[in-house]
Amino acid sequence: MSEDIEKQLVEKLKTRNFSVKMDESTLRDSEAVLITYVRYIEEGHFAEEMLICKRLESTTTSKDIYNKLRNYLDVSDILMKNITSCAADRPPNMMGKKNGCLKLMKDANPERIIVHCVIHKENLVAKNISPVLNEVLRAVIKCVNTIKASAKSERLFKLFCEEQNEDHVRLLLHTEVRWLSKGNCLKRFMQLFDAISVFLSEKLEMKYLLTIDGKAFVSYLAISLKN
Repeated sequence: MSEDIEKQLVEKLKTRNFSVKMDESTLRDSEAVLITYVRYIEEGHFAEEMLICKRLESTTTSKDIYNKLRNYLDVSDILMKNITSCAADRPPNMMGKKNGCLKLMKDANPERIIVHCVIHKENLVAKNISPVLNEVLRAVIKCVNTIKASAKSERLFKLFCEEQNEDHVRLLLHTEVRWLSKGNCLKRFMQLFDAISVFLSEKLEMKYLLTIDGKAFVSYLAISLKN
């Protein structure tokens, strides 16, 4: 399933311009990985998907990161020139003015737009929300994690959404530093709120959201954090 989704995404990127958000992260076992998200226009709307999650074998220099992305694009027959803009966080190997990865991206195409990702600033603001809203956010995240905890659960939820003729059939994970931020997670949760309330009717977190008119709170959070 995941391979089919990746192939479909690769085919789309072969024929259109897109932006990338690059994030070099260290996992709990000290393993370094490069995660790259893409943003492109599809049917008049912005679409965001994860393209790459690759291990950085030895070092994590700007050249290592740049080459990892370039090699993937070459193997996938995606033209490097299709990348019109790049975003990354502040580490020197990403944003360094002389040798950063995005500097290499800019050197390869002087017209390419380079920006500093602001998701970390968004997260700092989100951590200072009121106790009630914070509890609502925690409940939403637990509900999302319950559905996405296993392939079986996610598959059953997908089938349920299809039976209900929902516009979307999957939820988005909340993460602290990825491009798929709290705002996107909450927006999708809001779009599928009625379906989730039935699918997780016995879940304590869902009962809590229904008890406090959580739909209104989730809607408020989705709008606030998305903007």
